[in-house]
Amino acid sequence: MTSVQFTIPGKPFGKQRARATARGGFARMYTPKETVSFERSVGTIAAPLFARPITGPVRLRIIAVFEPAASWSKKKRATHLHRPHTQKPDLDNVAKAIKDGLNRIAWADDSQVADLHVAKLWGIAACTQVWVEPMTEQKD
Repeated sequence: MTSVQFTIPGKPFGKQRARATARGGFARMYTPKETVSFERSVGTIAAPLFARPITGPVRLRIIAVFEPAASWSKKKRATHLHRPHTQKPDLDNVAKAIKDGLNRIAWADDSQVADLHVAKLWGIAACTQVWVEPMTEQKD
């Protein structure tokens, strides 16, 4: 299998923390609906690209592109283009949401991701670009 590349349209999304609620004196943990929805959309986009999950180590590259605010001047937009994005969501939460969305589709479990590169940049249109490829064993 070679590298698989796909784009998730829209503003990049960071995985949210599990929440708790109490009923009848018992605490119950749950994943927020927005997180579940995003992870499902990642799976829906990626599923047609994978015949079966990759076995063995995986290399994952993610580029989260954020669109500048409409209120920004053209000059400010131009100076920020392709520069690092240093606002929320956190880079690791963006990666977690993508990795969890690809479980059982690109790989059996996200613990197989042995090489991970994630970047957040300002760009023209908001999206998340994802590359997945199996890692080949180095022979000495």
